[in-house]
Amino acid sequence: MNQPRRLFPRFFFVVFGLVGGGIARAESGVEVQVCPAMVEATVASDSAFRLTVCYDGKPHPAQSVYLAPNPRLVPWTTVKENGWIGVKSTAGELLIDQADGQWTLRDAQGKTLIPPGPIGQGTRNEQTGKPFVVLNVGCASDRPFEVYGCGDGADALLQDHAQPRVGNGDAVVPYYWSRAGYAALGVSSDDNAPPAWTASTDLGRVSWVFAGNSADLYLMPAATLDGAARAYAGLCGPPSVPPRWSFGYLQSRWGWKDRAYIDDALHQFISRKLPVDAFIFDFEWYTTAPDYSVKPEGLPDFTDFSFNPKLFPDPAAEIASMKSEGVHFVGIRKPRLGNTDLLAMARSKGWILAPGKSGEQIDTRCLDFSNPAVRAWYAHQLTGLLRQGIDGWWDDEGELSFTMYYWWNQAEADALAQVRPGTRLWTIDRAFAPGSQRFGIAAWTGDIRATWAELARTPTHLLNWSLAGMPYGACDIGGFSGNTTPRLLTRWMEAGVFFPVMRAHSTDDAIPHFPWLFGDAAESAIRKALDLRYRLIPFYYSLAHEAHDTGVPIMRPLAMEFPDDTRCANLSDEWLMGNDLLAAPILDDTDNRRVYLPGGTWYALNNGTSLAGDQNIDVSATLDEIPVYVRAGTVLPLGPVIQHTDDLPGGPLEVQVYPGRDGRFTLVEDDGLTTAYLRGQIRRTAFVWNDASRTLSWKIDGHYAGKDVFADITVSMMDPGGAKVAAASIASDGQLVIPR
Repeated sequence: MNQPRRLFPRFFFVVFGLVGGGIARAESGVEVQVCPAMVEATVASDSAFRLTVCYDGKPHPAQSVYLAPNPRLVPWTTVKENGWIGVKSTAGELLIDQADGQWTLRDAQGKTLIPPGPIGQGTRNEQTGKPFVVLNVGCASDRPFEVYGCGDGADALLQDHAQPRVGNGDAVVPYYWSRAGYAALGVSSDDNAPPAWTASTDLGRVSWVFAGNSADLYLMPAATLDGAARAYAGLCGPPSVPPRWSFGYLQSRWGWKDRAYIDDALHQFISRKLPVDAFIFDFEWYTTAPDYSVKPEGLPDFTDFSFNPKLFPDPAAEIASMKSEGVHFVGIRKPRLGNTDLLAMARSKGWILAPGKSGEQIDTRCLDFSNPAVRAWYAHQLTGLLRQGIDGWWDDEGELSFTMYYWWNQAEADALAQVRPGTRLWTIDRAFAPGSQRFGIAAWTGDIRATWAELARTPTHLLNWSLAGMPYGACDIGGFSGNTTPRLLTRWMEAGVFFPVMRAHSTDDAIPHFPWLFGDAAESAIRKALDLRYRLIPFYYSLAHEAHDTGVPIMRPLAMEFPDDTRCANLSDEWLMGNDLLAAPILDDTDNRRVYLPGGTWYALNNGTSLAGDQNIDVSATLDEIPVYVRAGTVLPLGPVIQHTDDLPGGPLEVQVYPGRDGRFTLVEDDGLTTAYLRGQIRRTAFVWNDASRTLSWKIDGHYAGKDVFADITVSMMDPGGAKVAAASIASDGQLVIPR
């Protein structure tokens, strides 16, 4: 492994050692004095501990937006053992040796996950005078540096360092999971100065670097990536379920010309039977020209919070007309103002982001959303737009502080609560920080180019984000800048069927990524891909509820489901949706690829011919084909082909059963738009497949009974030689026996 990048320059440091001290009881744990520091070990959640080291008095855990508010208190006990003292919960034990300041972490079975070793030290940069705290985490595993989850980059799943940051499609968070059997999240005294970490094979440890005099390291015993995702969600809060329409196809564009242009695009989608659920609009929806050339003092006629009459002369009526065709309105927002009077007002109140938080000159017009007064004012400005019918926001260029998008989304959530209380927020942002998932937002990978290389990198990028706590990843399908080709757009669309959010976008000087502009063959293949996407929505939407309930993301690396298969450890050009659906789309300019099938029995989607796992297979796929595989025992719900999600249910639900082992899947249905699911307005249909008796049974739980609930199913048994089909009602509990 390459040597890690240095996290701070080679300067001289003053080092404070850890020696001797006293013991005190803390609110949820114990405090140990290891002079000159105070060290605290506490229980943070039912699956997490907190290790705090403080050099300026009594430990004072940082208040952070990363963490779920109002954590539930969990039972714990104090542990004293041969000079060690610490805390114990159902998750394990966190212990400190008061004599020499060493510490260790064990799981619930008593296995040592982090071996005893020195915590670290307080340091001070003698040139700047700024203090640091370094926390060291020892490594006990024979594979200690197989580390995942910080969200860094699109080159590999495995990581060896993280310098948390946000940028153009860049989101690196202060978190990782190690195959040693634990996950770690670092929280500093300032959310906008998150700690960094580096794994060193030479030193046999991971070192965290925290700015300031205090450091909080949250530690989560977790034997697998799945367990880590659950623990992370328990500590930071689970992702909310986005509105159901956001699982459809989202057509984004910079360069919508006028009202006739929008109407024609809508007509083309409908008449050509190309499913779509949203149009996403760039600058042109609210102003006549981009604001990139606007000077710091602004322009007197710039419009920040209104509709451009060229596109929307009668916004409420026109948006209502779009919605009647099942198409939602999403509009771009920037974090800055362009109007002279508004800028003068904001500056007079101290609402503009302080200079120096970013190197971009445009900071002089950016709002500081961390200020509650700014959020209240901004929310009020959005209420009028929401009353016209806007359904979601596209938040762009907010990488001015680590938590900018978090507070920006809070303002947008506040606005929505005023206009449509109980409605789910949906935004798509160019970066994220821990805690953002609680809004149910999406994030996309930034301004990528229209190249095969970018397509090939995209799955890795999205998988890294899934592991970092962002389950709703997206990209500019087809590439943002440069003209895509019919073949590249088609293959990207096919891969996008298996992204959590399927959104195409392009710059204003590129050919719009409308399928009909790329020839008959591409349009036909894209239509087939979109039809498959929409058939998968009942499956994906149920996985979204699973993510809310457990924290486990929708899009998963094979390493999550097959942790003991070393060939899956860094594999990212194929991936899982849920546990059992393996997507392996073509990601280069050929019709061929190699696919690795992990152990077990697999089937090609919609095919009853079985394939042995634990092997590589070479596959070919014509332009309208996508290599997709389903594991034996899968119960896969597929909806009918529809034009948009408002058409659901649209007919019976097809339940495909792939034989070879027992299986189960829970279909989740609700109103798709409001937060009523949090109050129990939900319907769960638990399908269970018994392979020996060839019986599919189902049991219904919950009282939601809206018009969008499936009433009937068609069961397709994927047997060799052709599927066997049976039909039934799912209005109540029942079962079907599928004869051989």
